[in-house]
Amino acid sequence: MYMAALVGIFVLPALALAGTELPPSVSSVVTNLIAALTGLLVVVGVAKYVDRRPLTDYGLAFAPSWLKDFGAGSVISLAGMAVALPVSLFAGWVTISELFSGGAGANVLPLAVAFGVFTINWAFVAFWEELVFRGVILTSAVEGLRSRWLSDRGAVVAGVVASSLVFTIGHSPGSMGAFGFRMVLGLLLGAAYVWTDSLALPIGLHFLINFAMNNIYGLSNVREAPEIAMLIRPAFTGPSQFVQVYGLVNGAAVLSVAALTVGYVIFRNGDLRSRLSSTYLGGE
Repeated sequence: MYMAALVGIFVLPALALAGTELPPSVSSVVTNLIAALTGLLVVVGVAKYVDRRPLTDYGLAFAPSWLKDFGAGSVISLAGMAVALPVSLFAGWVTISELFSGGAGANVLPLAVAFGVFTINWAFVAFWEELVFRGVILTSAVEGLRSRWLSDRGAVVAGVVASSLVFTIGHSPGSMGAFGFRMVLGLLLGAAYVWTDSLALPIGLHFLINFAMNNIYGLSNVREAPEIAMLIRPAFTGPSQFVQVYGLVNGAAVLSVAALTVGYVIFRNGDLRSRLSSTYLGGE
């Protein structure tokens, strides 16, 4: 099943889009729609034939509080990532080259349409990655580790670290900076999952971190992607260790998201204890 997931997530989209010249937003959304459907099918198979548990055990128990947590995660990421651009502007490492930029290229969509498509795209990304990396991998890791070597608390911590490592490696980090950035992000999303026993908060966090970096604040434009629609299009001139996609400024912004998340969880729960389901974690 895991091999099927890899094929569906990484191979099928490439085959489906081979030779096409779609707008970047459309290409991305098609790729991640295929990945999301594949991820969901694999998780359904794992739940039914391997884990023999309902999908709700993977953090998909929808309730009114689910939308509240999703919304909170989205607002937290939007606010937390907003600190990156002012820091770079104050330091003189960036200038704003364009506002409400629809992108340049022969096949780009109008700004409003491209923004709508990218919104759907990042929602697909957040859904399937959180379902796979947190819902299935973290859940299974906690259950397996607890039954063999560790206490409940130790299994939760080890499960968060293990799933974050798989998440990081799965994104093929090409540098130590990228590895560290992805690892911190994975730890944050894993913690959000175990604190709430739901994928709502991590999906909301993940969705707006991606959307904010790529299309709202243009924090990934250090890659100089003129075809991507951006609400703010910055031009970065500062030292790469600070302003690159996985540089220290964006890393600090993710830490601000983490701080806001901790505050929200304390407000929500009253503490930072794990809320993982007793179905697979007995004593927490």
